[in-house]
Amino acid sequence: MKNKKWWQKAVFYQIYPRSFADSSNNGIGDLQGIIKQLDYLQELGIDAIWLSPIFPSPQEDYGYDVSDYGTINSEYGTMADFDELLEKTHSLGIKIILDMVLNHTSDQHPWFLEARTDRDNPKREWYIWKNGRNKRKKPPNNWKSIIGGSAWEWDKKTQQFYLHQFLPCQPDLNWRNNEVQETMFNYLRFWLDKGIDGFRLDIIHTLFEDSGFRDNPRSWRLLPSANSTAYLFQKPKYTSFLGETINMCTRIRKLIDSYTPERMLVGEATGGPRIFHSLYGKDNDGLNLVFNYKFRDQPFSAKKFKETIQETENILSEPLWPCYFFSNHDKARMISRYRNDEKKSKLLLFLLLTLRGTPFIYYGEELGMHQVKIPKQSLRDPIANLQVMRIPIGKFFGRDGCRTPMQWTSSTRNAGFSSDPNTDPWLPVAKNSPIINVEKQKNDGKSMLTFFKRLIQFRKTKRALTQGSLKFFPVSNRNCLIFERRVETERILVLLNFNKKGIQISNPYPSATKVFSTLNLDISLKTDRLVSLHPFEGLLLSYKGKNNIYAQ
Repeated sequence: MKNKKWWQKAVFYQIYPRSFADSSNNGIGDLQGIIKQLDYLQELGIDAIWLSPIFPSPQEDYGYDVSDYGTINSEYGTMADFDELLEKTHSLGIKIILDMVLNHTSDQHPWFLEARTDRDNPKREWYIWKNGRNKRKKPPNNWKSIIGGSAWEWDKKTQQFYLHQFLPCQPDLNWRNNEVQETMFNYLRFWLDKGIDGFRLDIIHTLFEDSGFRDNPRSWRLLPSANSTAYLFQKPKYTSFLGETINMCTRIRKLIDSYTPERMLVGEATGGPRIFHSLYGKDNDGLNLVFNYKFRDQPFSAKKFKETIQETENILSEPLWPCYFFSNHDKARMISRYRNDEKKSKLLLFLLLTLRGTPFIYYGEELGMHQVKIPKQSLRDPIANLQVMRIPIGKFFGRDGCRTPMQWTSSTRNAGFSSDPNTDPWLPVAKNSPIINVEKQKNDGKSMLTFFKRLIQFRKTKRALTQGSLKFFPVSNRNCLIFERRVETERILVLLNFNKKGIQISNPYPSATKVFSTLNLDISLKTDRLVSLHPFEGLLLSYKGKNNIYAQ
């Protein structure tokens, strides 16, 4: 087996800059705040940081509405601050990837402001404009935005509709325009030349739309998506995963591959591996990774997780490499989706960090930070304030609850998010922050934080966990998941008990040694014919040997 790339072996950590650490005491996180917490990130053991957008923006969608791709939002700092962050992270052996929003800009971007001055403006063709139907009162076709509702917005001044596959304040760029392509590629080169290690590509599957603007076919079910009303009763045949989008991913990959040291691409796309695997390219020449939303959306079920992982393994077999996560800035925090149960959360993080693939951790996930219920008067998320999104995302409403300030200390006002304890942060801090925070957990041997550090440290010592293949074992107990990670003669057996009761299972390797337990129990003990698993326990067994007859 060839040695894997750095991004295949890495543990990524997503930072939402606005909410991580505030060094200027204005209630908004910033780059200097991240710099001051680099020792914490190094101690965690993470290998790479994904920064949500730090570009200038009117912040209607908090950075995902970009108004300038070539500099830093003044709320977060300066280009000198970014250069310092990049230099210091690299000196610690930590990579940085930037969030690049290629599909759309802000409606306050100078390009769009110019485009909407009149129909003959040269920038008009940088966006997608169409006449309406039925005497221009009806949208050009039935396309829906990802958040629900029409994907078309009427522009009163120029008497045409413009396309937006997300919010109305985020008009889609026209990627069929060569000037758009050249300009956006120049911005990619600009940041790569600065030394960043790659990009996370926002809703990359929507980059191109059907040139004939044909209606999307109807569907009688809710399709997998990033939000609950997306594509309701509609299959996005002509707005997602078009061949031109796949080809553009290949072109971006070619650019990335022209740089040394090696850079990487990870894409956001809706659905599971059967839908998004095309973004990897026909010859593994597209995106390096694509987030697996289907995995993230599973209930707490060994059977369901096994089915999804097995499907992913079948579709993204070598040399393709999966990418798994549970939480991000758009999705409810993992622990709260499973009733704020710390043992369940530890078990799922254990699963995440032992699978074949690249794991992404969301800031605060290592602490077990909860989803926060935001009072109506404090809501900032534009989606939460749209009438079309009055259907809650599961039992959680909007996205603000997963974006609350990082919980550093037991301070009741801002949890150490700002250096001034009297500063009010941009979103309310969780009420349980005096209990769930870095200060309280860092010296607690049984805390989520200590568990997370131990697991990452152990992961780094085993090539089987960072580079090895994955094979499931048959198991009679439907609440148990067993798989093997292997590379050369190194073998790690991964056992997970999804049951609230203890169980015993047959051990295919009676001579294996216990080397890690999610419950921080005694390890380095030889196993017997039967292995006992406590409620919600994850266990690692180590052994050496040849292939076995049990793997399937």
